[in-house]
Amino acid sequence: MSILACPKCHEPLEIEGKTCKCINNHCYDIARQGYMNLLLNPDKASNNPGDSKESLIARKAYLDKGYYDPILFEVINEIKKKEGPLNILDLGCGEGYYTYRMKQILGDENTYCGLDISKLAVRMATQYDKSIHWIVGNSKNIPVLDHSMDVITAMFTVVNQEELARCIKEDGYIIHVTANRDHLIEIKHLIYDEVKTKSDKYIRLPFNVLESHDFKKTISIKNREDALNLLKMTPHYYHIKKEKRDVLDTLELMSLYCFCVDIEKPAVSPIRDVKDLYLLSLADTLPADYIISGDKDLLVLGKHNETRILDYNSFLSLL
Repeated sequence: MSILACPKCHEPLEIEGKTCKCINNHCYDIARQGYMNLLLNPDKASNNPGDSKESLIARKAYLDKGYYDPILFEVINEIKKKEGPLNILDLGCGEGYYTYRMKQILGDENTYCGLDISKLAVRMATQYDKSIHWIVGNSKNIPVLDHSMDVITAMFTVVNQEELARCIKEDGYIIHVTANRDHLIEIKHLIYDEVKTKSDKYIRLPFNVLESHDFKKTISIKNREDALNLLKMTPHYYHIKKEKRDVLDTLELMSLYCFCVDIEKPAVSPIRDVKDLYLLSLADTLPADYIISGDKDLLVLGKHNETRILDYNSFLSLL
């Protein structure tokens, strides 16, 4: 039985050879790469909606290295709590890494759908596994039948709560992964003069919350290429001011000369933003001669114990 629905009339879609068709004779071709384009023109915000080619290539290269697998494993552990076979929809699947890895780990007994608004992204996704239902579509008009999905995942993507409610089964799981306020905080400190954290109050969904996890893990970026790919797959890369572009060279130096240290005890400081205390604690543990930062809350201190706090240009002038 098909779980796909016509995006025009929401009647079931049946696959017949290289096309899929509903009872009202709305027909859609299946591309030679194996994906279905079920995105209607009114659902498009532009001719080429979705992430840029540069961002998609960077994300595929970065995710293929397994850096975000700890997040993926947390999601998969939640899915394993439901008995199969399951209908699983991955919203905003992008280039398909998470969807593909779900199928790889959870097995073939389930039916997997990956949906993204970017045709280029979905075309890239077909390179992982053509047996997955790869769909070009809009999360505001999801082309699946009402209450047909056992699990809907949304990894770092915006969702539409009305469509989620329509598509999910009564006992289904919606797993929404969002960035917490400290996500990529170290990179943000490098590229922004002032780091702003935003509340997640706008992304809490009005469903029965079974579980909520604030998952935190520190990862070590192995080289400049991976660091650059991480930046390019986020909006931060495109917000870097021209004078901050040397942060990429800084990242390369970090990969060559930096090492990990366990903080021995928390620092004591009158600093305004307590989130920065870990940097002062690290400086005490080393001990560090300098902290180089663009953070105004740090710079206003000037000094912490025996550690001087300078911006990048001031430090360069010393050299």
